[in-house]
Amino acid sequence: MKESLSLLLSVLLWAGAQAAWSAERDYVRLVVFSDTHLPGRLIPEKRKAVDTVNAWDDVDGVAVTGDIAQGRGTPEEFAFAKDFFSRLKKPLYPITGNHDFIYDQGPDGKTRKAPPEVRQAKLESFRKLFGLPGLRYSRKFGRYLCLFVSADDLDSPFLAAMSSGTVAWLDAELGRDPDAPAIVFFHAPLEGTIESRNEVTGVPSFVAQPAPGLRELLRRHPKVFLWVSGHTHIGAVNPRFADAKINLYDGRVHQVHSSDMDGRSYLSADDVTTTTHDTIWTNSLYLYPDKVVVKTYDHKQGKWLEGLTREFRP
Repeated sequence: MKESLSLLLSVLLWAGAQAAWSAERDYVRLVVFSDTHLPGRLIPEKRKAVDTVNAWDDVDGVAVTGDIAQGRGTPEEFAFAKDFFSRLKKPLYPITGNHDFIYDQGPDGKTRKAPPEVRQAKLESFRKLFGLPGLRYSRKFGRYLCLFVSADDLDSPFLAAMSSGTVAWLDAELGRDPDAPAIVFFHAPLEGTIESRNEVTGVPSFVAQPAPGLRELLRRHPKVFLWVSGHTHIGAVNPRFADAKINLYDGRVHQVHSSDMDGRSYLSADDVTTTTHDTIWTNSLYLYPDKVVVKTYDHKQGKWLEGLTREFRP
């Protein structure tokens, strides 16, 4: 009962959140969790990361950029996720990744890509789990418009694709307040913003889809200057994680990669397979009136990685 009330409180805080700068500080802070793959590996470390965020008194919310579930978005995985996030005392802004709805179990017992009706049911289970009014939503933080967009295409061959309805919604939301700088949270990064020898480079399923449609949309809405994602399991120590040149999309939109929280990351730009490790990194976005500062925290060492602090101006 206590855990259910805690999750309910988080949902209520989420529903009413419209954070603005206060007299005590001139920024809004969002922490990013990504690819938690619950239950998965590093359960004590994941819980410790939640406790650390709870102890930070200036956090206005936690965005979770998909792949909350470990494998197929099963009822057992979602139940674990509900219990896990009931520990969080900050407003929660979750979106889906491919592991939350795309897969199911085939007649042979193996994981397969699920048919549209199964995907739809899993998306609805995800929405109900977190008490969301919808799988796509926007919130205003100070002057910034933040758009939380779930992967939701029911029959796409790609792993992280927006439905046509979601692309249309995004277009409409960006047109409502043309003067508000915009930040998009989505499971996968923008096309061309990751470069290495490993298997995620140049593969359509590892970038946001539909890529041509999103390119056109972002050119139509130059107010979007940050795109925050996970999906590719790039470790914070990978030199491509925060490469200003590679991470710049179309000469204007800055890609912010988020490391996975399951300890299965590409740690080197030359890696061709993921490396198992026991470190969790999270990004924090500090939204100031004139800039956004991104900082990366090493939860194992309990310190900020100063070399990864970046500033982006809308």
